[in-house]
Amino acid sequence: MKSVVCTKLGEPKLLEIKEVDKPIPLDDEVLIKVEAAGVNYPDALLVQGKYQIVVEPPFTPGNEVCGYVDQVGKNVDLKKGTKVIGLPEIGGFSEFVCINKKLVIPISDNINSLAGASLPINYGTTYYALKRRAKAASGESLLILGASGGVGTASIQLGKILGLTTIAAIGSDEKEEYVKNLGVDHIIRYDKENLKESAKKLTDGKGVDIVVDPVGGNVTEEALRATAWNGRLLVIGFAQGEIPKIPLNITLVKGVSIVGVWWGRWTQTSPKETAEDFNELIGFINEGKLDINPKNVYSIEEVSTAMDNFLNRKNIGKTVIKF
Repeated sequence: MKSVVCTKLGEPKLLEIKEVDKPIPLDDEVLIKVEAAGVNYPDALLVQGKYQIVVEPPFTPGNEVCGYVDQVGKNVDLKKGTKVIGLPEIGGFSEFVCINKKLVIPISDNINSLAGASLPINYGTTYYALKRRAKAASGESLLILGASGGVGTASIQLGKILGLTTIAAIGSDEKEEYVKNLGVDHIIRYDKENLKESAKKLTDGKGVDIVVDPVGGNVTEEALRATAWNGRLLVIGFAQGEIPKIPLNITLVKGVSIVGVWWGRWTQTSPKETAEDFNELIGFINEGKLDINPKNVYSIEEVSTAMDNFLNRKNIGKTVIKF
């Protein structure tokens, strides 16, 4: 089978496509024939050795897939041919991958595999952030930094479902057009206007209730200053590359909470709640409330290009590999 292999840590162009043996599932594992795999910014960090967790080569990156059950271990009660979403720790950029049964979610055949592979990380992270970390309430305002990216796309869509007023902060004409098509309520062009002043104006001087921040850098402090009293800033990542240093007096005078969002860690400690969230997200798809259409679909041979787009901040929308 074909697999993307990181043989040495470094730039994505060093990744190799190799023919490797098809894995055999252990007693508690499911072997999935992968139809699509989601690509995310942390994948690009992982192959460089710059992620929170360092994996020694050789390894295959990728930790969200959608496909069909090909084989199961003796302790697994899933039929061959069942369509599933899987969350491997690594190994997703491969034609087949073995995953622990606890990290496999059966879904309807009606859910497109590209949508299924797009759901776990971006939508799982965002739903956890809004629902459980921010405790978002209908009628609140949501400022989304990096709104044209994978987390940004999910934030716009899930924010609308939760009854929030969505405000997208983006920095180019192409990105503006993309978020408009997602139905965002307001747009702030932070390459042309002051983020704080524009956010205050859009909220009648109050400031925004919630900020989704997968970007980091100097824009984090600007967004924090744009929050309302008792606002919440959700720290999801640092796509800009710089980890911001925040003057803590801002949190004091505005009563703001800075809330860390590490969805991957939470899924390990809270499996019951994770399953609840997935059931709700899948329900949104089945009910027609959530329509996931990844913008960028690559072949396995184009994985390096996909990752480079994240590192160069060229990525717009969700990115998946189609097998």
